[in-house]
Amino acid sequence: MPHADVNFSFPEERRLKSSLRIREIVSGRAAVSKHPVKCFYKIGGRGTDTEMRVAMLVSKRKFRRAVDRNRVKRLLREAFRLNCNTLSVPDNLRIDMCWMFTGHDLPDHSSVMLSGKSIFDTLQTILNNHGTDKENC
Repeated sequence: MPHADVNFSFPEERRLKSSLRIREIVSGRAAVSKHPVKCFYKIGGRGTDTEMRVAMLVSKRKFRRAVDRNRVKRLLREAFRLNCNTLSVPDNLRIDMCWMFTGHDLPDHSSVMLSGKSIFDTLQTILNNHGTDKENC
């Protein structure tokens, strides 16, 4: 049972909407992958009060119908929303992410949740190393 002080919301401030910023993150090539989800990320200095922002990407070429793309995005947002509290971002950093669905078939809830948990575990390791190495990713 989760603690009462844990917030599982997905507010507007957590959404990454700038197409220029999304293109910059994806072209940066820093990524964590756990099939069927690939997470591109960029770690930077604090610019706003939000410590992490995310965009969900689903290929129109793989899912021609909008209802299928919307379902996959809903599952990705759900996996992000339920697992993002496991990631502790240091006060001086902000992380922007783009979650891209790389599978070819409609996923089930459990596979996306497992991928999301694995991605956040890997990102936590990267953030811990980033704090000790002082490298700019």
